[in-house]
Amino acid sequence: MNKGRWILVALALVILASITSSGYAAAPSPQENVNLYTGNRLIISSTQQAIKSVIVRGNLTAATVSNRTYPAKNFTLTTNSTQLYTLNVLLSYPSTYTTAIIINDPAGNSNSEYTSYYVSGGDLNLTIFAVFQPAPNNGEGPSLSWSSFFGWFSQFGNAFPLWIKVLYTLLGAQFAFVGYRWIKFEDEKRRIEGHLPPLDRGNRIYLWIDVVFRTLLAGFIISIVLMLGETVIITAAQYLFFVTLNLFPLVDLFSLFFVAVLGLIIYLAREGLDKFLDLKPMMED
Repeated sequence: MNKGRWILVALALVILASITSSGYAAAPSPQENVNLYTGNRLIISSTQQAIKSVIVRGNLTAATVSNRTYPAKNFTLTTNSTQLYTLNVLLSYPSTYTTAIIINDPAGNSNSEYTSYYVSGGDLNLTIFAVFQPAPNNGEGPSLSWSSFFGWFSQFGNAFPLWIKVLYTLLGAQFAFVGYRWIKFEDEKRRIEGHLPPLDRGNRIYLWIDVVFRTLLAGFIISIVLMLGETVIITAAQYLFFVTLNLFPLVDLFSLFFVAVLGLIIYLAREGLDKFLDLKPMMED
């Protein structure tokens, strides 16, 4: 009998513990489908420091996510391209708080509340499926400004690695300095000696195009040598010495392709100026 009583007591305690733990573990887990236009901001706002963590799934390279120290009151996600993101937001606070999903339109400088939640206390597991769609065409063309140009230029520059930008910056400064002194010296020499006509504006344009072409050619050769050299070193270390080298990655095919195409265009422009407009200056034999 005593043994049976202890078994019944143990079962009652297990049932009570499971009921209590399930009551505390169960937290509201709502899901929302939010449609936005590209350029809009998705804002999750809370009246308390209730946002504990946010997990975002999607193309993060095309998105701008607010970088805050948690817990926080607000979280922001935006993108300028057509994307789909899944957000898992964990909120928790011991007392009452209100959480709202807000769509911000920077172009119209307006906010619209999609929905809100009142929580008397505890956890809230919020899942948001955010769909960024193309903005409707109102018949007006895109506004052109210096800010939009610099924004496009900065985004385009992000496609190139830092070492490529540093390399071509140094080469451009060096070739520009040497080219300026060479063109100036050549023009003064012609004016003093008089056996060749001085450089006119067309000749200078041709020579500067030639300087740009030589800059791109030098940068292309240096970059491809560095990329091939790193590839050979890593391959030899891995297959001959069985060592894996974690070097700074230098291989970037987009940079090589872009410089090759741009160099070809400038080369054709230089040859066209020489053949059709005869801008190449006369040189000494």
